Amino acid sequence: MKKNLTVFLFIVSGLVWLYFSLFHCFDDDEFQHCHNAYLIWKGLVPYRDFFEHHIPLYHILFSALFAFDAGRWTIFLFRIASVIASAGVFVLIGKYLKKTYDSATAIISLTLLACVPMFLIKMTEARPESIAVFVFALTMIFVFSHHFDRNVFFTGILSGLMVCFSQKYFFVYIGILVACFIMHGRKQTVFFIAGSFSMFFVLILYLVSKGILPDFINSTLLMNIKWKYRFSPAGYFYQAFQTAGFLIACGIAGIIGEFFISGNKKKAMSLFSIMIGCLLAIVIVPVPYRQVFLPFFVVLTIAGGWFFYHFLQVFQSQKLKIIAATIVVVCAVSGAIPIISQQATQKNSPDLCTMKKADEISPGTPFFDGRCLLFYRMHTGYFGFMHHELLEMIDLQEYSVQTIEAIKENHYPVVIYDYRVKQMPDEIQNFIQKHYCSTGFGDIYMPGITIDRAEFIDGKANFEINVSGWYKIKLEGEHLLIDGKTVSDRDIIFLQRGNHTAEITGFIEYLTAILEKRL
Repeated sequence: MKKNLTVFLFIVSGLVWLYFSLFHCFDDDEFQHCHNAYLIWKGLVPYRDFFEHHIPLYHILFSALFAFDAGRWTIFLFRIASVIASAGVFVLIGKYLKKTYDSATAIISLTLLACVPMFLIKMTEARPESIAVFVFALTMIFVFSHHFDRNVFFTGILSGLMVCFSQKYFFVYIGILVACFIMHGRKQTVFFIAGSFSMFFVLILYLVSKGILPDFINSTLLMNIKWKYRFSPAGYFYQAFQTAGFLIACGIAGIIGEFFISGNKKKAMSLFSIMIGCLLAIVIVPVPYRQVFLPFFVVLTIAGGWFFYHFLQVFQSQKLKIIAATIVVVCAVSGAIPIISQQATQKNSPDLCTMKKADEISPGTPFFDGRCLLFYRMHTGYFGFMHHELLEMIDLQEYSVQTIEAIKENHYPVVIYDYRVKQMPDEIQNFIQKHYCSTGFGDIYMPGITIDRAEFIDGKANFEINVSGWYKIKLEGEHLLIDGKTVSDRDIIFLQRGNHTAEITGFIEYLTAILEKRL
């Protein structure tokens, strides 16, 4: 293909991926992963000091990013790491396809992969799967390399790393293991397994040294095996076929084509084994979100190289090849472009604004929410995040008591009353409604009280303040006294922790006192 066209595709694809990494809306998982890395950076131990149900390798390695910053912008360092890993995936696949077939095949395959919305969105997020997919691609390249014998143990280490970055890819590992056996025989497979287990052994040494091996087994193995919330992968499969159906078809065609070429049967069977491993992960994982699909697209891209190469051989002239390749790419990505365009409008600016406002209203203190939005600050309670799936797995009464006690012990920190909090048990929601008031900015709540006119008996109402500090008064009425002192609307007064008395001599609709500054 012409160099100018190649450069154009590279620039457009790169800009789209960069845009999504910088501006696309955040997934809740991103806050959770970044927060867990932050806690480890602060010296806390996973499973023991805070809840975690992932293998902590990603959080341990990337916790060092907080050395550069510990604020809301840190999440973009994690996203940049994901983009770098994604670029590595494209480079690895591109070099392999170019060496195995030709440049045109590599360009078509990579363009189609770059335009898979599912792949684009999840690989630009701050999550361990993007790193795991890079390691997976590198492992595959080594398995199909002619120099595998010299790298077999290292390849095994890579496969172990992949699982340690994301246990969701365990079945992908099984597929690679089978492919290794098919391609290189039993002896090399033994060395491959040894490499894998050396990585698992390092993980176990870390867990034992921290005294958290039983907690690890309970949180990452038993809990995930017993996961109660499940859903069918059918919806995301439909989305995959809708937006990347051509790539899927070409990948399957490539595996079939390799099978019928003399000398390529082992490669075809190996690709098929890895693809089956990817599909098993999608089907068996209880909650097959889009990140579980990522290795599937990598396999299809590598396998699809055979189809694109032989397709282009039909055309004799270079000009016809370029025209045919252009038509194929345009038709193949036509279903993806509307989805990418629609997703591009979903921006992360609202969350960034909420983070900024929370930092202004209550700087540096702990916080409480369900998404872990302020991931760069200490969360209140053992569970740094909470969602409906976890709520089905835990004792809700115990969770409510522990959460309320943690909020009290942390001197009533700022609360972000997000949709996750609204799913929490009534005890927690009632507690927040009783002891907190909305700041008027999004979901940010601060300690305070609201007294309705019906609560005034003979012109008096007693109320309790839980945090000493300066409170802003919001008053709809007149002639208000607090502890005998006249107070007007928008006054800022100091209230000591404890009981206080509000008095009225005229009409009042409501009185609100919300914390502006702690003592």
